[in-house]
Amino acid sequence: MIARFLGPEYYGIYSITLAVPAIIISLIGLGLDSAVVRFSARFRSEDRPEQLLSLIKSVTAFRLALGFIVWLLCFLYSDFLASTLLNRPEAGLYIRLSSFLIIFQTLFSLLYSLYVGLDRYDVGAAVKLSMSIVKSTSAPLLVVAGLGVFGAVMGHVLGFAVSAMVGISILYLGPYRTLKSVIGDGVEGGGSFVRDLKTIISYGLPLYASSLILLLADQYRLILLAHNASDLEIGNFQAAGNFASLLVVISTPISMALFPAFSKLDPAGEEVRKAFQYSVKYTGMLIVPAALFTILMSRSLVEIVYGNKYLLAPLFLSLYTVVYLYSAFGSIVLSSFFNGIGETGINLKATLAYVIPFLPLSIILTSMLGVLGLILSILVSSFLGVVYGVYTAKNKLKAPISLKNSARILIASGVAAIPILPLALNPPIPNYLSILLGGIIYLAVYMTVLPIIKGFQKSDVMTFRNLFRNYGKLMPVVDLIMKYELKLIDKVQHGEDEED
Repeated sequence: MIARFLGPEYYGIYSITLAVPAIIISLIGLGLDSAVVRFSARFRSEDRPEQLLSLIKSVTAFRLALGFIVWLLCFLYSDFLASTLLNRPEAGLYIRLSSFLIIFQTLFSLLYSLYVGLDRYDVGAAVKLSMSIVKSTSAPLLVVAGLGVFGAVMGHVLGFAVSAMVGISILYLGPYRTLKSVIGDGVEGGGSFVRDLKTIISYGLPLYASSLILLLADQYRLILLAHNASDLEIGNFQAAGNFASLLVVISTPISMALFPAFSKLDPAGEEVRKAFQYSVKYTGMLIVPAALFTILMSRSLVEIVYGNKYLLAPLFLSLYTVVYLYSAFGSIVLSSFFNGIGETGINLKATLAYVIPFLPLSIILTSMLGVLGLILSILVSSFLGVVYGVYTAKNKLKAPISLKNSARILIASGVAAIPILPLALNPPIPNYLSILLGGIIYLAVYMTVLPIIKGFQKSDVMTFRNLFRNYGKLMPVVDLIMKYELKLIDKVQHGEDEED
């Protein structure tokens, strides 16, 4: 809605304005969010409530104090940042307003990480949902009211402000009070402020370096575009990137859930290696077909969501979404695996394997091809990062992925794409119907081909049923699909027995 109401040019200004606080937030992250996930999960599994309570108090106080100091600096020097970083002096007012994200967004991300580490995904989801509701209602209304880019930024800030307040209230009334009652009012936490910070920062520094590099690289994209592309092109690129975030909706909860799961397993045991292999298989099984469907139907998807003004967005979306096909080789799982077993240094090296080629490639290709050059540099560099991660997991940690499973997922997704090509290239029906019909055909063919080529087996049927057993409304659909899969698997096995 924000993109529709602002149009591609003003949406480009809105996008690069938010890049400034995002860069600053990445600078002060210090790896705290990832460290909080690991240590809160670890302290819970080891039944150490004193250390857990002390951790919560120390990290929250530190994050708030640091956020306030850095927010003040950004607020005071907003005009300078608008001129030097964005090459748009008129954006100073927007940066002053967006600077409040330094306080609220950092607190929001910390609280969400705490809830993940505490296995309270329901609360984490509620906090995220409150942010989405406030932003998706207030920002469009403020834009329509005539505030334009200022209103869109204000709505964005309000979303994080409200969700941070909701999150801190739930934390105090729920986990914090529970831990206090378990420990007892007369007993303090099991650590000190300095000791807690030393523990989490020493663990988080390699992660901080890794996440800092990645986040700066992400924002560097927009800064690079600000000097090499028009606001119109930037708006189209950001619209494509936002649409690709629908795939992040699938991948992020999976990777966040895997992090504490790997943290609870013995890093040297066989169980963690099996968990890694299954995680690569199932994330690829979900994300690869979704990504390929998005690539094929990009024009219809963009026109439905953004209208006809974003003419360049379908091409940008198709190219950018290729990066999600790498999930067949573990791109979604690798960082959670390395961090969960404590190998944060490997994660940092994998990040460098992406960033080192990205910096020169992006400068050269963006200056030559604009947005298309930037996307190509992202694809090449991301592939190199994944190759390094897969190679290291296999040779150093003895945790190889199954290339056969990866190939089967890609083949099944590719075969499923063939019958919907007419709907993708020249849809004879309205966009809504082409998406609906194409989705049904694609899913049906994909779920048929996958078991035939042995990409889906009986053990996978049991796993999927266990995964969805707590989702009562979905179970009938899941059961129906799994019965169909079992029949195909039995036919394949029966055919092989006859040949033998």
